[in-house]
Amino acid sequence: MALATLDLSAFTNGEHKKRAAFAADLRRELSRHGFVKITGHGLSKKDIEDVFTWNKQFFKLGIGDKAAIAHPGGSDPQRGWSAVGKENAASLYRTGFLKAKTANTLKDSREHFDQGSAQDLNYPNRWPDEGVLPGFREFMENWYEKMEGAAGRLMEALEEAFQLPPGSFLNKMTHEKNASEARLLHYPTIDMAEIKQGGVSRIWPHFDLGVITLLFQDGVGGLECEDRARSDSFLGVGSNSQSEMVVNVSETLQRWTNGSVPAGLHRVTVPKRFEERGCGMVPERFSVTYFCKADRDANVGALPQFVSNECPAKYEEMTAIEYHQSRLKSAY
Repeated sequence: MALATLDLSAFTNGEHKKRAAFAADLRRELSRHGFVKITGHGLSKKDIEDVFTWNKQFFKLGIGDKAAIAHPGGSDPQRGWSAVGKENAASLYRTGFLKAKTANTLKDSREHFDQGSAQDLNYPNRWPDEGVLPGFREFMENWYEKMEGAAGRLMEALEEAFQLPPGSFLNKMTHEKNASEARLLHYPTIDMAEIKQGGVSRIWPHFDLGVITLLFQDGVGGLECEDRARSDSFLGVGSNSQSEMVVNVSETLQRWTNGSVPAGLHRVTVPKRFEERGCGMVPERFSVTYFCKADRDANVGALPQFVSNECPAKYEEMTAIEYHQSRLKSAY
């Protein structure tokens, strides 16, 4: 099964029938698979080429420059650099919706840089000194706003697809209180032998915590999503080009829709073409994500439109920050 590719410009620029068709297709694909691929998202080819250039430049910095802006860990929103092995995605799966039995010794082989909104004074961003990486902060702040816009258009389409009153989702994820995070990811070159030992993977299976996740990836491969038609199976999530956006459902949207749009379980592992060789080095991989999240004071319990006598609320009411902090405690 191949994931569907939908053109968001049909919703943003199209007449009513095209908007409705896109919204219905988006709802169907995300409900069925938890994942969909998007073109026509409004980010230019140059935008995407530039963010990958900055991604590589950031991770080429020396350890000292990155350590100067290291995320301290804990349950607060992530800001700055997290070293290889610092975040443990397997624990999010173990303590999340599925309560999967996984060893607490499993490690991820990746490093990342995280930023929040420039307006967020509660959890300020950690930037390299301008002399260390000139232009990086300005570009990334602009990139963040462009990704915020794309996420908003997708959520508007989902409101229409579910025939919800305008703002049912968007009023819980506002520009003024934006708690979303942009992330640059680097997966260093790794020996197949280390992965075969079973204690390390690029990212172990997990769900994301926000509403939806928007991702761009290079051509190395390795991203996989759960194959819901076959137990304990995963499907490769490739991109036809670096400009093709991958979107997946995260835990908050599952909660808001009372389980009708389940979060997409996913992992990053050895690409099939390297796995078939059985040995050797797996090349480094780069990706860029935007974790679209609810405002911190927004309720992440089920919306009333998704609750009935036949389908009572499955998730307790709490604020987004309470939920995220309770989950992030397990990741560090």
